[in-house]
Amino acid sequence: MTPTRPVPTWNIPLGHPPQVVAIGRNAHGFVPSDRYRLDDLWSLHLYGYEARLRLDGHDLALRPGLLGITPPGVLMETWYHGVSVHLYAHFRLLPGTARPVAALCDLGGAYDAAYDELYDAVVRFSREPTLASVRVWNALWKAATLSGGALAESPAPHRAVRLTSDAIEGNLNGRLSVAELARRADVTPSYLTRLFQEAYGESVVDHIRRRRMERASELLQRSNLPIKMVATTVGFSDLQQFNKAVRAHFGLSPRDWRERGRS
Repeated sequence: MTPTRPVPTWNIPLGHPPQVVAIGRNAHGFVPSDRYRLDDLWSLHLYGYEARLRLDGHDLALRPGLLGITPPGVLMETWYHGVSVHLYAHFRLLPGTARPVAALCDLGGAYDAAYDELYDAVVRFSREPTLASVRVWNALWKAATLSGGALAESPAPHRAVRLTSDAIEGNLNGRLSVAELARRADVTPSYLTRLFQEAYGESVVDHIRRRRMERASELLQRSNLPIKMVATTVGFSDLQQFNKAVRAHFGLSPRDWRERGRS
């Protein structure tokens, strides 16, 4: 079975390891088809089955041995021939120098080694997230190598974005205002917001909120800190407000989110 239309190609920044948010082994096909889109995450799938995929308007054939990569915001629709299991990873990438990478890459004889490496990342993710990120990074570089093509330049983040990102990371437990961050970066608040939208696809306020929740998730699921201390560490002096923020972001209370991560 061959794709009915050419496989699309994405420019993927590979200068830094990905920030893996979720990784695992998933089964589909209990219903004939499904569709989903990740608004702010890249996805990687290592396929071991045949199916039909519609990706960004392209009708493609899935088969064992293919590595699939999908950027944020792209709708994936898949039609299955029965229960279908694959390895997957959801991750973020930092802006920078990029390579053109095909949406589907045939790993050929490298499939078994890629499967072993990604499966190892699944097993190690909860204990060694950095190593899991390296395993996913290797898979992305393998896809880039198989796709060929010269380096493509993806715009580097503006100096104000770098300064503000560093300030946010170093002060997640404190008070962060767009006006003060813009003053430190020597730009106007409106211009800083526009720069963040271009670099991250989100406003400065949304970026702060997301990073606080991501840090909270790490502390809840990978430490024994009391929940009140986790709240303080990510800038919440009011425990009730922290509980509301976690529930709004993850759909669970801090206690339940901690238990889910440990289970």
